[in-house]
Amino acid sequence: METRISSTPSVGRVLSLAAIAGVISAIVNVLLFQIGLATGAIPGDLIIPNAGEPLSAVPVLIASLLPSLVAGLVLVILNRFTRNPLRLFNIVAAVIVLLSFFSPFSIPNVPIGMVVILELMHVVVAGVVVFTFNRFARS
Repeated sequence: METRISSTPSVGRVLSLAAIAGVISAIVNVLLFQIGLATGAIPGDLIIPNAGEPLSAVPVLIASLLPSLVAGLVLVILNRFTRNPLRLFNIVAAVIVLLSFFSPFSIPNVPIGMVVILELMHVVVAGVVVFTFNRFARS
């Protein structure tokens, strides 16, 4: 059974789904960030490398929206050039989310509570994107 999204991929539909997934991910991740701050899991004074300042809601929003939009572009490309784009997309997404689990450990002196919250944020983005595309991108 071929699981092609459509014979002519609707770039607009896939990117709309990506934007929706990004907004949902951003809302959930900002809530996780606020919970992390309120519980002390995310210290308000820990400087993030390359940013030169503590983590705030703005990078959390960007890190939720941008990967969702990039995922949409990847799915459009896969749909154009492969026979089973969703299956391949799911594999690529799984590999990328597994690789993303290493990034919180690049923060010097990162508390374990912050690692847990950041890892949850990665899972939220991946989970929402994969669910949204698999549920709503099929024709």
